[in-house]
Parts: sequence; C-alpha cells; structure tokens
Amino acid sequence: MSVMPTVTTRNLRDRGAANFHAALARVLTTALDQALEAGDHPKAISVINRAFAEGTTQMGCDLLCRAGETIGAARTWTVQLAPLNHPRQRPAAGDTP
Repeated sequence: MSVMPTVTTRNLRDRGAANFHAALARVLTTALDQALEAGDHPKAISVINRAFAEGTTQMGCDLLCRAGETIGAARTWTVQLAPLNHPRQRPAAGDTP
C-alpha cells in the first residue's frame, strides 16, 4: 500500500502565489512591451507601477530595467511607489470615534 504525500496548506498557498505572480509578470511584460513599442511612456510607467503595487518588488525592478534597456539611459523614469497601507481599526460597538 502506498502512502499519499500530504500537501500542507502553506505549500498550496505558496504555489498559488507563485502561479499568480508568474501570470501577472507575463501579462505586465507584454503590456510594457506594447506600450514601449507604441511610444506610450505614461502607460509604460503605469505598468511598472502596477508591477510594484500588485506584484513583487523584484517584478517592478525587472520591468523598470527592461524599460531602461529598451528606451536607453537618456530617458528619466519616475516611478511613484505607493505607501504601505495600514488597516484602520473600527471602533468597538458603543465607542465613539
């Protein structure tokens, strides 16, 4: 009798996150390439910002470097990073805000 290996929730969560980030990287890379080919620099910057915001820091850096290689060093790129959001706590029932 063979024993089925157990898969923990953390492993599944990690795999799901990795799959999501891989798919997001493909979509954003395609969008960046299209924006750069069209000369639409505001859209390219928006795509790079989205990589930082919705992907990973590494993904954002990779796309920023890709844009720099495509456009060249003469172009100045400004990427605005969003601040970390801290969830606001709701006051308990009966408390006044």
